[in-house]
Amino acid sequence: MKLRQRLWRWLKRLLVLGLSGVVALLGAGLGTWWYFSRELPSVEELRTWRPPQVTKVTCRGGATCAEFFTERRTWVDVKTLPKHVRDAFLAAEDADFYEHHGLDWVGIARSAIKNLKPGGMKSGASTISQQTCRRLLLTTERTLSRKVREWILTPRMESALSKDEILSLYVNTIYYGHGRYGVEEASLFYFGKHARELSVGEAAVIAGTVQSPHRINPLTNIVRAKKRQRYVLGQLWKKGFVPQAIAEAELETPIVLGPRPPLPVGQSYAEEVRKQLVAQFGDKTVMEAGLVVDISMDPKLQGAAEAALRRGLEAVDQRQGYRGPVGQVDLEHFTRLRPLLARRVAEAGKRRPDDVMVAELTALKDLTAPTEPDADPFAEVEEVDLDEPIPTEDEKRARAIGVKSLAESLETVGLVTSVEAERQVAVIDLIGREAELSFDSVKWARRRTEGRLGEAPRAIGDVVAPGDLVRVRLGRALPASTRLEATLAQLPKVQGALLAIEPTRREVVAMVGGYDFSTSEFNRATQARRQPGSSFKPFLYAAAMETGRYTPMTRVNDAPVQVRDPFTGKTWEPKNFEKAGFDGPITLRQALTRSKNTVSARLVEDVSVDGLIAWARKAGIKAELPQSLTLCLGTGEVTMLEIANAYATLHSLGQYAEPIVIRRVARRREGGGEQVLMQREAAFEQQVPAPIAFLTTSLMRSVVEEGTAVAVLELKRPAAGKTGTAQEYRDAWFTGYTQQYVASAWVGFDDHAPIGPLETGGRAALPIWLDFMKTAHAGLPGLEFAVPEGVVRVRVDPLSGKLAGSSVPGREEWFLAGTAPTEEAPRPGTVDPNDFLLLDNQRGTR
Repeated sequence: MKLRQRLWRWLKRLLVLGLSGVVALLGAGLGTWWYFSRELPSVEELRTWRPPQVTKVTCRGGATCAEFFTERRTWVDVKTLPKHVRDAFLAAEDADFYEHHGLDWVGIARSAIKNLKPGGMKSGASTISQQTCRRLLLTTERTLSRKVREWILTPRMESALSKDEILSLYVNTIYYGHGRYGVEEASLFYFGKHARELSVGEAAVIAGTVQSPHRINPLTNIVRAKKRQRYVLGQLWKKGFVPQAIAEAELETPIVLGPRPPLPVGQSYAEEVRKQLVAQFGDKTVMEAGLVVDISMDPKLQGAAEAALRRGLEAVDQRQGYRGPVGQVDLEHFTRLRPLLARRVAEAGKRRPDDVMVAELTALKDLTAPTEPDADPFAEVEEVDLDEPIPTEDEKRARAIGVKSLAESLETVGLVTSVEAERQVAVIDLIGREAELSFDSVKWARRRTEGRLGEAPRAIGDVVAPGDLVRVRLGRALPASTRLEATLAQLPKVQGALLAIEPTRREVVAMVGGYDFSTSEFNRATQARRQPGSSFKPFLYAAAMETGRYTPMTRVNDAPVQVRDPFTGKTWEPKNFEKAGFDGPITLRQALTRSKNTVSARLVEDVSVDGLIAWARKAGIKAELPQSLTLCLGTGEVTMLEIANAYATLHSLGQYAEPIVIRRVARRREGGGEQVLMQREAAFEQQVPAPIAFLTTSLMRSVVEEGTAVAVLELKRPAAGKTGTAQEYRDAWFTGYTQQYVASAWVGFDDHAPIGPLETGGRAALPIWLDFMKTAHAGLPGLEFAVPEGVVRVRVDPLSGKLAGSSVPGREEWFLAGTAPTEEAPRPGTVDPNDFLLLDNQRGTR
C-alpha cells in the first residue's frame, strides 16, 4: 500500500513537472515568437512591390542598343512561362512547393540531423518561399535570430500571396551570374532567347545556375553547368514533372549557348540619352523603373560614323609619328608562360565553338624574367576558394590576358617573336594564330623624339624587335600560309567627334564623342566647346545678304586691312591662310569659296558683331559668343551639336527645330501595354528667310565644287559645306550637308594643343566626314536642294557680277528677287570706271 502511494506521489510529481515543462516550453515559444515578431516588415507590400528593372533603349529598326540599370532585370509573370520552365525551378530547389505552406518541417528535421552528425556536410532545407522571404524581407546573415524571423514571416507571406505570386518574386529576383537578375535576362544572356522559349534542357541549366551563379553558369564553367543540369533533369523525371524519355534525351544533348551579341555601337550616344533622361525623369526612375525608350540613332549609320572617325583619327595620328611598342616581354619567360596562355585561349574557345580565338596580350606588358620572392609571413593573402588550387603568378597572368574572336580588321596586341631581315617581315604571336607584319605596313612609323619626327624607317628592324608587344590590325590569311596579314597600329592621342542629323525630321541619327568610349567617356559632340574657325563664316555671309546690300556677286576687296576693334580697343589685322595671298576685289561667292579672312573682317564691320550674333542665334547657335570683331573668323566656342543643327537650319530653308535624340519614353503597365511619358517630333519654326538660307547653301556649294572642300565631289551628288581651322591648328572642322543628311566632323586635342602643321579642316576633318557620308548615301539617289520662292537665277559675268551679254561668257547665279543685276558687263578688254579704285588697290597689293 505504501509502495502504491509512493508511486502515485512520484507520478503526480512527474505529471506536474511535465505539465510545467510543457507550459514553460509554450511560454518560451510564445515569448520567442512575440520577441522576434516585433518590428517585422509587412508582407502585404510584396503584392505590388517590384524590384529594380532595366530600362531598354531601342534605336531605329527596333534593336536594343542600350540598357540602363542598377540590376539588369526584366520582370516576367510566372504564369506566362511554359510549365517545364516553372517545373525546372521546383525540381532544382523545392519540388513540394505547391504542397507545403511555406515551411518544410520534415526537411528541416532531416537537415538538422545531418548537420549534427560529426563530419557531415552542412545542408539547408529552405523552401522557395523561405528563400524569397529571406531575400526580400530579411538578410542573408547566418544567425538563429534571422532564422526564427524567417520561420515567422514565411507563413505570413504564404497567407498574403498566392503560390504563383511567390514563384514570380523568386524567379525574377534571384541572381544568375554575369550581372543578370531574373529568369528573362538570364535566358537572353545565356541562350539568346526569351524565357518563354527555353527548352527543357535550357530551363534546367538556368534553374541549376541559382545554386552558385558565379561558379556554375555555363559561360564561366560549362562542365559544372552540365553536371548541375544532369541533377535538375534527374529531379524533373523523379518528381514526375517530365517523362523519362525527355529527360534522358536532354541529358545527351550538349549545352549550346546563344550567339554572343555584337559589340555595342553608340556608347557615347547612349550616354547622352541617359543624361537627357536623368535630367527629365530623375536617376532612380531611369535606372530602376524599366522604361522603354525609342531614340533617333540609326545603328547602321552609327557604326559607319564610329568606323569613319577611328580611321580618320588614326590617319592624323600616323602623321604625328610612332610612339613605340606597348611594352616589352622577356622571351624566355614568355616561352614558359605560353602553354598557360594557350590553355586560356582554348577555354575561351569552348564557349564560342564557331569562332577562332586570338589573345590580347597587353596584360603581359613589362613581363620580365621570373624571380623568387622573399617569403613574407605577414603578407596579406587573397581570399581563396577551398575547392580550387591556389593559382601561381604565371597562372594569374594567363587569366589576365584578353581573348577576342578573330575577325578581319580586328585590332589586338601581339608579341614580336622574330624579325626576318631578308623577307622584311616580323612574326607576331597571337597564341591562337600567328601573323606577319610587313615592312610596307610600318613605313609610316617615324619615331618622334623631343617633339620632332625622325627619319622614315629603312627596314622592319628599325620599327620592331623580338620581345616587343605591338598593336596590330589583322587582315586575311596570307597565301599558302596559316599566318594572318597584319598592319602596325597605335591608339591615337588626338581626339575627334562626328555627328549626323536627318534634317527633315531633325533627328540625330549618329553621334560619336571620341575615339574610344571605354578610355574616355567625354562626349566631344555635345560637351566640348571649340572654336569653329571658318565654318562659322556662312552665318556672317547670310547676315550680310539679309541686309540687302550684298548679293553672291557683290565684290569686296581682298586686301590687307587694319581694324580698330571697338570692344577691345586694339588694332586687329586679320591675315588670310598661309601662302594664300590677296586677290583684290572678288565676289562674295569667291571669298567664301577661298575662305578669305580679310573679306570677313570687312563684312563684320558692316553687319556689326551684334548683327552676326543675332543671325547665329536664329540659326540655332546658343553658346555665349564673344563681343569681338574676331567672331567673324569663328573665335566663339560652340558645341558640335549646335553648329550641325544651325547648318540644318540653312539646309531646311531657314526652318529651325530642336535636334531630337530621344523620340519616345514609356513605362510598362502591369498586365501589358505602356504608359507614354514623353514623345517628340520636330516643331519647325521659320527663323530666317528661306531665300537667304538658300543663297547661303548656294555659296557653300561652291566651297565643295571649287574651293577648300573639293574632295566632297567624290559623293557625286549636290552638297554644300564649309571647312574650318582654328588658330594655330588647334581645331579642324568640316560641316556640310546633302539633301538627305547634315553632318559635322571635328579633330583636335582635349588640351587645345596644336594638331600639327597644315592639319586644316580640309585635311584632318573632311576625310572623316566624307568617309561617313559615302556609307550613309550608299543606294540613295542624288537629290537637288529645294528652291524657295523669292529667288531668281540669271546668267552673269563671273568677273564683274553684271549680266553676261552675248559677247561675254557667263555662268548661272542666284539672287534675291529684285537684287539681280540689270546692267550688262562690258566687253572683254573694257575697263569699268567704277572699278578704278579697286583695281588700283589690287595692283598695289599683289
